Amino acid sequence: MKFNLHLTGLLLLFILSNKIGAQNSNYNSKNYRKEPLWISMMDDPNANYFETLKAFREFWKDRVLPKEPFETEGADTFEKEVGLEKEGESEKERERERERELKKQNKRGDQSTHQYASQVRAFKGWMQTVKPWVRPDGSIISDTERQAIIDKQAKELKELELKNGKN
Repeated sequence: MKFNLHLTGLLLLFILSNKIGAQNSNYNSKNYRKEPLWISMMDDPNANYFETLKAFREFWKDRVLPKEPFETEGADTFEKEVGLEKEGESEKERERERERELKKQNKRGDQSTHQYASQVRAFKGWMQTVKPWVRPDGSIISDTERQAIIDKQAKELKELELKNGKN
């Protein structure tokens, strides 16, 4: 009986891991540059964090990121964090490059900079929210698992307070 339960558990685990793997493979890295797949990836709880960053980086590699209103010089490390900032490039050089790229995009009729401004802001927020919950393999801890961790820590903290309060 134990053997059958163990075998059933292994089979279920195998099926679930294949399903999750199949969901992650829905994103073809060949399309990262052409399509904004990072938008759907950040909304997919099974998407890999590092793969989502790669999709974002590839999409914006030849485009100009929308500038945030009230963005101050040197305060935003986002481009560096996602790998879009060139090594050793000064703030003035980046701004000149940004202006050149915007002119090129306007000539081509590419409005992606303005079109995706709200999604880029959402992506920045997603990164900050998810980053503490990323496993080394890039998988993201689920909301249920996060809550279990938080509950466990709260319980341990309460027990510690009770213990220290009695002493």
